[in-house]
Amino acid sequence: MNIALAALKAFQLKGAIEKVAPFGSGHINDTFKVETDCGNYLLQKVNTKVFQNTQTLENNLNLLQGLQSEVFARHITTEKGKCFYVDQSGCWKLQEFVVNAYGPTTANNLTLVKEVGKGFGMFTKVTSVLDPTVFNEAIPNFHNLKWRLQQLDEAIEQNRANRRESSQHFIEQANTFRWIAEHFNQLIRGGLPLRVCHNDTKIDNILLTEGTDEFRHVIDLDTTGPGYVLSDFGDMMRTLLSPTKEAELDESKIEIREGYLEALKSGYLSSCAESLLPLEIQNLEFGGLYMIYMQAIRFLADYLNGDTYYKISFAEENYIRTRNQFRLLELLNKQIEL
Repeated sequence: MNIALAALKAFQLKGAIEKVAPFGSGHINDTFKVETDCGNYLLQKVNTKVFQNTQTLENNLNLLQGLQSEVFARHITTEKGKCFYVDQSGCWKLQEFVVNAYGPTTANNLTLVKEVGKGFGMFTKVTSVLDPTVFNEAIPNFHNLKWRLQQLDEAIEQNRANRRESSQHFIEQANTFRWIAEHFNQLIRGGLPLRVCHNDTKIDNILLTEGTDEFRHVIDLDTTGPGYVLSDFGDMMRTLLSPTKEAELDESKIEIREGYLEALKSGYLSSCAESLLPLEIQNLEFGGLYMIYMQAIRFLADYLNGDTYYKISFAEENYIRTRNQFRLLELLNKQIEL
């Protein structure tokens, strides 16, 4: 807690600090709620093992803050005018605490799903005026399917955990869907534009108003950078269409809930349709195939490598995650028309 207090001294904080306490349950960054006699804030210590280039984070967030948009919660700069403060204890950022708001963890009704889509659609709309080439990738190759397939091929060849034989059916599924990478490349050659994207559009990266579930802010902007809207929309599909978690043990529970894709697309396009090209709108659903496939091969590669990247809570968790992503991929592939 002392290092959090020390970091706070670097920011233009109003009011006397009354309390600093851990907040939330994020898996990447450490978060603290800061209470003062003039209002509350959220202080985050950024995981520099994941986000290794702090100058990239500074550049990207500074560009977003320049929009002065209500889509984002307001960040507090340091005494030197920086969005991030870096010292020997780590990399820190500070933002206003949004009262009467919450971050949903599940979506169990169409109204909420539509509002999540609307929120990320507003992100797409307000950032459409920005030049994506002046942003840098916070995590290089994060949504690069070609590179992820290369990682998978290396994992298959090296077979570090001696799991290739038991995973052969997954390897065959991965090979069956390799056409997704080429189809995506065809869309890029056909004019799919590079944009500023959030790149981590999970439901808990949205803040909604307590009681009404109305959109308030898009949060966790560290992954923001160049990308394609199909990735942002596709990751929403991946995490919202099925009621199950990634490590669901009962495969039969995996489904694409009726009406959820329509609600998500309706909410998203209600905010940003005028900012998108027809090519993007026509291929939003393909983004789901792209992101689900990418996540499936990432889980598979990690399983073959001996669970070196993703945290696991039981021995075969990455095996189960791989199975579930491929099941979701098969269901979606049967449902949408390209």
